[in-house]
Amino acid sequence: MDLQKSSNFNWRVNMLKWLLGCACCLLSLGYNLDVQHSLNFNGPNGSLFGYSVLSILFGGFFPRLVVGAPEASSSFYPSVIKPGGIYKCSISTRNCEALQTGVEHCGKTCLAEGDNQWLGVSLSRRASNGDILACGHRWKNVFFARKDNQNKLPYGVCFKISSGFSHTTQYIPCYRDHQRKFGEDYGSCQAGISNVLTEDLMIMGAPGSFYWTGTVLVYNVSSNVVAAYVDDDSTVLYGSYLGYSVGAGHFLHRDSMEIVGGAPQHGQAGKVYIFQVEGKTLKIVNETSGSQLGSYYGASVCAVDLNADGLSDLLVGAPMYSVVREEGRVHVYINQGQVMSEAPFKLVGRDSYAARFGETITDLGDIDNDGYPDVAIGAPQEEDLRGAVYIYNGRKGGVTASFSQRITGSVLGNSLRMFGQSVSGGVDVDGNGYPGNALLLSTRPVVMVEASLLLPASVNRSVALCHEHGLPAVCVEVSVCFRVKGKQVPGHIEVKFNLTADVHNKEPFPSRFYFHGNGTSNVTAGRVRAKHGEETCSMHQAFLRRDVRDIFTPVHFEVEYELGEHRVARAGPKISRPLTPILQQREGFSNLTQFARYCVWENCSTNLQISAHLVLPQSHNNVPYFALGNGKTIMLNATLANIGDDAFLPKLLLRFPTNLHFIRVLDAVSGLTQTQQTWRACFGSLTISYRALDTKVQIEIPHVLTPYPDRLIQIRDLQTTLGRCHVKNGTLPMKDVCDVPKFCVPADDACATVECSFGNMDVGKEATVNLEVELNPDVLQMYPVSSVCVCVECVCVCVCVLLDMLFLLLCREFENDNNTDDISLVHSKISPLSEIYKLKKNSKRYCD
Repeated sequence: MDLQKSSNFNWRVNMLKWLLGCACCLLSLGYNLDVQHSLNFNGPNGSLFGYSVLSILFGGFFPRLVVGAPEASSSFYPSVIKPGGIYKCSISTRNCEALQTGVEHCGKTCLAEGDNQWLGVSLSRRASNGDILACGHRWKNVFFARKDNQNKLPYGVCFKISSGFSHTTQYIPCYRDHQRKFGEDYGSCQAGISNVLTEDLMIMGAPGSFYWTGTVLVYNVSSNVVAAYVDDDSTVLYGSYLGYSVGAGHFLHRDSMEIVGGAPQHGQAGKVYIFQVEGKTLKIVNETSGSQLGSYYGASVCAVDLNADGLSDLLVGAPMYSVVREEGRVHVYINQGQVMSEAPFKLVGRDSYAARFGETITDLGDIDNDGYPDVAIGAPQEEDLRGAVYIYNGRKGGVTASFSQRITGSVLGNSLRMFGQSVSGGVDVDGNGYPGNALLLSTRPVVMVEASLLLPASVNRSVALCHEHGLPAVCVEVSVCFRVKGKQVPGHIEVKFNLTADVHNKEPFPSRFYFHGNGTSNVTAGRVRAKHGEETCSMHQAFLRRDVRDIFTPVHFEVEYELGEHRVARAGPKISRPLTPILQQREGFSNLTQFARYCVWENCSTNLQISAHLVLPQSHNNVPYFALGNGKTIMLNATLANIGDDAFLPKLLLRFPTNLHFIRVLDAVSGLTQTQQTWRACFGSLTISYRALDTKVQIEIPHVLTPYPDRLIQIRDLQTTLGRCHVKNGTLPMKDVCDVPKFCVPADDACATVECSFGNMDVGKEATVNLEVELNPDVLQMYPVSSVCVCVECVCVCVCVLLDMLFLLLCREFENDNNTDDISLVHSKISPLSEIYKLKKNSKRYCD
C-alpha cells in the first residue's frame, strides 16, 4: 500500500498570495485579511506547486515564501522522475527558484530511489531561527528490490534546510540495516507525510509502520536520540494510520512538550493521541475519539493556546465528516490542566457539500492583535474544488464558534484550485508588527478602540435643568468617549458612532428619552477624531419625555461605532501597498442609569390599600338597602391608596357575577380594560409618606334572614395561616320590626362577623383564612313572601367581597347528600386587591 495524501488531487496551484495582518471583508464576508491586493507566485505546470507553503524571514530580515511542489521535476536530477521540489520565492520580485535536495548516501543495505518521492508533501519551520524541515514520504530504498527482486521499501526522507538555504541535512528515520520485509516494523513507514519542527525536536509521522498501524517518530537534535511509539499491547489497531498528522504543544505543563499524533483510520472512526517522550519511547497520556465512521477524524491536528493561558488546546479535523457528503468538521478541545474538555460545539465553516472542511488547520498567531491566537481552517474542495479558507479567532473561553472571515478561491482568481489545501502563518514578513501568513493574501493594520459611556447615576425627573425650544426640560448628559491604539496606525483616527437611548424599551411604549427636537428619535449619530493613545469624548443631551410613567425600569444607552476612511502606506518591502486600517471586532458598548426614587428602603416597597362601599338608593331606619324591582343601578365607591413607596402603574381588579351588568366608571382613570367579568382600572403614581403597621380583616356572613327566627348557618371550622381569627356576635337576634327579609347589615345582630388580625405584614406576605359553614336545613322550608327587602353593606377590605356577598343573596347554591344540605364557603389568600369566595355545588340550584 502506498499512502498519498489526497491522492485524487489533480490540479495546479499557480497563485499564492501573502497575508500580512488584518483585513476588512470583501462582500461583507471578511474581517482582517485583505483579498484585494493578492500576490501571484507561479510554479511549474502539473507540479502541485503550493501543496505546502511556509513563510520565513531570510537572514532574519528578508521575507521569503517557501513552497512545496510534490510532483515537480528536478533540473538538478534530470534522470529522476518527478521527485518533487522545494522552492524559495522572493516576496518583492515574486520570482521562485528550486532548492537542491537529494539523498547522497543512506546506509550499508540502502539504494536510494527518488522517483515520485513527493518531496514537499510537508513543510515546517523552527520558530527561533527559521530552519525548515521538508519531507517526501514516498522516497524508497530499492537495495533488496534490485538484489533479490523483493519489494521496494518506502521509508520516506526529510531534509533540514538552514534558514539561509546554505546547508541541507538529510534524515531517513525508518532505515535499518538489513531490513528487507515490506510492511513489518518500519519497512513501509513513509515517514514525513506530516512533520513539525520545534526547538529541539523533529517530529515526523510514519503511518505505514507496523502494517499501517502507524507511529510517530521524534528525533531530539540535542541528544541525538530517536523516540518512537511502539504498540506492544495493541492499543492502536492495525490500519489506523497513526502519524498521518502530527503536532506538538504544552499539554501537561506550561514548560513541557508533548507530541500529538492523528490516526484517522482507527476503528474507521479515527483517534488522536497525545504522547509524552520518555527516553526512546512515547507514552500515551491522553486520547480523543471520532464519532462517525469514515469521517477521517485526526486527518489534521493543531496544538494552539486558544485562550492564552499557557497550556495548549487542541483542534482536530474530520474533513470527511458527512451529513450529506463530506462537509467536514473540526473538533475543539480546551486544556483544563490534566483533562482535555471538548467544546459543546464543532466548527463547521459554511457546512458546504463536499467541502472537506478541516483538511488543514494552522496556527496563525495573533493576527487581530487582541492577545489570543487565531487559526485558519482549509476547505479545499468547497465551491466545486475552488476551495475556501476560514478564519477563527481565539478568545478567553477558547475559540469563537463562528468564523470571522471566509476567503474563497473564486474571489482570488479563476485559475485557482484547491485553495486552502495548505496554510502557513506566524511570521511578520513585512515589518508591520503583524504575523505574515502564507494564505496568499495581505493584511491590514488593526485599530483597537476602547469605548465608554458616561452617565449620571440617576435621573431626577422633577428637576428641569435643561431647555428645549425655550422651555425647561429634564435631560441627562451622555458622554461618548473613545481611546484608540494599534500597530502601524495613523496618529489620528476618525471614529463614527451611533448613540441609542433606552435600547431595551418594549413596544408599544415609545422610548423614554430622545435626542432631537421633534421628540421622535432616540438615536443620534456623531464622529470624533481620536488621537492615538488618548481619550476623546463627545457630549450629547438626551431629553426625558413629558408623559413617562415607567420610572422603575433602568434606562440603557448603547453606542455602536466604526472607523472612518483612512489609508496607510506600510513600511517594508516594495510589495507594500497603501492599506486601510480595520477595526478590531468588538460588540457595541452599553451603560445604564435609572430614575431617582425616594424610597424609605433600598428596595422600594409599595403598600396599596383598597376600601369600598355600596351606595344604595333606599334606607330603612337609617340603614341603606336595595329592593329588588325598585331600582336598576347599584353604585360602588372604591378608594385606592398607597401608604408605601412609589407605585408604578397600579391596577384595580373588580369581579362581579354575570347577572350584574357593568355600566361605566364615573371618575376618570388613565386606562380601563375588560376581560370576561373582570374590570381593570389603572391609576397614576401614588406616593404617601407613612406606612401601616397592622393588618386587620373583617368578614361579614349572614347569620339570620329576618323576620325568620331560624339560624341560617353554623360555623363548623375557622382557621388562618397567619395571626388569629375569632367570631363576633354569635347570638340569635330579636325579631325585626320590618316585615320584609333583611340581610346582613354591619353592626346588626343579623350578621355574624369573623375578625382576623394579621399584625405587621411585610411586602409580598400573604395570609389565608379557611372558613367552613353548614346551612341549617330548616331554611329550605321558608315560605315565599310577597315582596323582598334586602339590605346589603359590608366593611370588608375588598370590593370583590361585597359583590360576591351580593351574589350569595341573589343566587344560593346548595350541596345535597340526601341527609344534609350545606354550603362550603372558602376564603383564601387575603390581599389588598382580592378576596376569593368559592361556593361548592352538587345537585340543587335555588335562586331568589
